[in-house]
Amino acid sequence: MAIEVDGVELHETSRGSGAAWRWSSGGPDPIDYEIQWVENKDTFLYGTRVRPGGWNLSQLDPNTWLGDGTLEGARDMVKRGLPTLPH
Repeated sequence: MAIEVDGVELHETSRGSGAAWRWSSGGPDPIDYEIQWVENKDTFLYGTRVRPGGWNLSQLDPNTWLGDGTLEGARDMVKRGLPTLPH
């Protein structure tokens, strides 16, 4: 499944602990970005990767990035919050 936000197509994948949305920047040296939602904690994580390196992962501000504990609520938060992140 994919959703489009602010002109960016996000590819959604299911995870055992929730879901993740991934996209890449353009250009000759693209950066991969990912937002992970941890379902049982209703926590959002933000990751970046410049190839060939690994992922840098950090928690997004829990006062801003809040869901309602459901996958649909997490999707809505990603749609609202993506414009505030690099892309």
